[in-house]
Amino acid sequence: ALTTFIRRNKQKWSHLEVKNRQGHDDSNAGTVDPIKFGMAPLEPNVFELCYQVTMLPGMWGELSRMLTITPRFLLKNESTWLDIVVKQVGSPDTSRILIKRGEIAPFYWADGNLPELVCARPNEDGFKWSGGFDLCTLGMLPLRLRLLDSVNDNSILSSLRVNVEIQPGTGGIGTMISLRDEDPSGEGSLFRIENHSPFQVYYSQDGI
Repeated sequence: ALTTFIRRNKQKWSHLEVKNRQGHDDSNAGTVDPIKFGMAPLEPNVFELCYQVTMLPGMWGELSRMLTITPRFLLKNESTWLDIVVKQVGSPDTSRILIKRGEIAPFYWADGNLPELVCARPNEDGFKWSGGFDLCTLGMLPLRLRLLDSVNDNSILSSLRVNVEIQPGTGGIGTMISLRDEDPSGEGSLFRIENHSPFQVYYSQDGI
């Protein structure tokens, strides 16, 4: 399996305009007609795909091939009650992807010029975007959920658990990113304190 980058360039320049941008002298540079020379702005999206070629059983034997193309990044919402939105760090909110509970959605970069980091938050009012994380870093990591300054801190949500693992059948290229909310009861939580002593214990964050 390999990774293919399909990118839409922001600008398609004519041959004359490219020469002018490289410092060549051209007295007619100011008379370039953008319609005549095909200069048109395009979206800066980057689509990363995985493709795999396998032998297909049939009458042609080893000559038969099957090409399978899948998104390189798949996002999975493992929450049972919470919808989650995800976007590339630095991109506008209009580029966010809604992943409803229990669903899987492909992820593509909104802008190839921005850092290849992803942030997430619950699809509810009052939450800020989380910090960015790398989709190529395998393993589990916590995302701290922060509330807007104007919102009272009475939410039961404080963090999301992110698990990045390899997609089967992609040759180690495709990744599955699973997101799950923290259980308010503490089961499977990122941080958990259990008091097994016969004494009452008080705890707080240092410095508060």
